[in-house]
Amino acid sequence: MICYDISMQWILALTLLLAACNTSADPAISTRDLTLAQVNGTRITVDQFNQKWLQLPREVRTAYPGSNGKKDFLGELITRELLLEKARRMKPDRDKTLGDRVEDFRERLLLDAVLRELIEKKIEVTEEELTAYFNAHRDALPAIEEARAGHILVKTEAEANALLNRLRRGADFAALAGAHSIDPGSKDKGGDLGVVRKGRTLPEFEEAVFGLKPGRISGLVKTPYGYHIIRVQSRRTRKPLAVTDVRDEIRQQIVKDKETALFEGLVKTLKTESNIVISDSLLASIGENVAPTHDPAQAARR
Repeated sequence: MICYDISMQWILALTLLLAACNTSADPAISTRDLTLAQVNGTRITVDQFNQKWLQLPREVRTAYPGSNGKKDFLGELITRELLLEKARRMKPDRDKTLGDRVEDFRERLLLDAVLRELIEKKIEVTEEELTAYFNAHRDALPAIEEARAGHILVKTEAEANALLNRLRRGADFAALAGAHSIDPGSKDKGGDLGVVRKGRTLPEFEEAVFGLKPGRISGLVKTPYGYHIIRVQSRRTRKPLAVTDVRDEIRQQIVKDKETALFEGLVKTLKTESNIVISDSLLASIGENVAPTHDPAQAARR
């Protein structure tokens, strides 16, 4: 896992480590406080390691399998600390560009916090609202695309290629899925996933499913879970018949509408309570080089 070439996986792992290891010692010694590693005098404790490990999303954590996985991850923590020490010695915080980027990031965090507190936390969607929206927009709701599909999921590209070659020579898909797939939810069903709906699965998986004609088998499809070989049995397009068909989509739209209304109300209130002075002549002298922003809520988050 540890290598000297900077892979995207390595960069992601380091990015997700949100804070430098704490060097202060707690007087109450416990297993969690024991020093797991030391980098030029900076301690990495068991507790700190566990915190960083748990911060990783599950799909990233699976990139550290087996008995050596956590050793590899510790190696990346050590590498991170070495880079931080080098950065501190270089004192890049004196660079104005970096200072501006830090300030911009701080402002984004503040904007996210205020919007989350004053808008997102106030939004609730009731069953009555979902039903009312469905009844009012029934004819305008987009059609639902579905496919009956199955897959064989394995860990390595080599194993997937070997299985794909066997399928192309006439091997039984369900039998291979039952014998080799690592998906516990479908392997005992011959790889059957049931009905897969467009818009509700991984993009790369969805692209393969809805790009296949019924009865056809895909090539290798790589996702964070491994390598898939997909078979599509049938496809159909239908209109939504009940709220349950489009509950998630309707809820997202209602939330978006409420966010927009709350945001506009918040801005109106803030402007009413504030003293804002604009120099129209100076603004006119700047020119027309700035593109208009169509989403005020998104602009505030930038």
